[in-house]
Amino acid sequence: MLDLLMMELEGNRISARIVSRALCPLLLALLPLLTGCGTKERTPPPYELNPSPKEAVEVIVTTHDAPEDIYAAGAWVTYRIANDCLPPIDNFEGVRYGTDKHTLDITLQRVGPTTFKGTFFRDGLAEKDYFGRGPCRWAVALAGANLETKATRSFTYFSISATTEEASAIRYSSRTVRPQSEDGEVYPADGMPPSRFIKDVPMAERGNYFSYEITLTPRKE
Repeated sequence: MLDLLMMELEGNRISARIVSRALCPLLLALLPLLTGCGTKERTPPPYELNPSPKEAVEVIVTTHDAPEDIYAAGAWVTYRIANDCLPPIDNFEGVRYGTDKHTLDITLQRVGPTTFKGTFFRDGLAEKDYFGRGPCRWAVALAGANLETKATRSFTYFSISATTEEASAIRYSSRTVRPQSEDGEVYPADGMPPSRFIKDVPMAERGNYFSYEITLTPRKE
């Protein structure tokens, strides 16, 4: 009886080794795919600028009682695809990696002590058949800007954005902003909308804050 049991166990070990050897080539073939799915560099979307845009929108960023060394560090407009022209999702995560949106920089120029101005176009991206599924139509998702001061740019910036439907936004931030962490990273400052500012900041402390506003206005030719 013991001999029979030992023979059965030995047979199972032999079978396991055979199965393992049979699966090795398959596992080796799948290994690059499994290890690469999270690290593979993705090809940027092939989107193109509209060579003759017509729908200009003026961006104005204004500061109120801000630090004297504040300046516009950058601005942008983000477009989203507004129709069904995208290819099927083909990754394990089931996520579109940036193909449904595209962002362009906006050049802001200082036009006064507290005012910065720039322009983008609602039709700034070309409506083309990028994926073989018909022309992609674009809509503006939002436009925004980042402000910085020389004294605090090493650890924070002041961000504000608005949709074309909202047309404007305003935020309040403390003059005595401090680093949020000691990790050396740069984090956005806490920008409060007017409703929260009025609710949370006592009247006696409001002089310690400054505001910044963005407006989006279609340009009339």
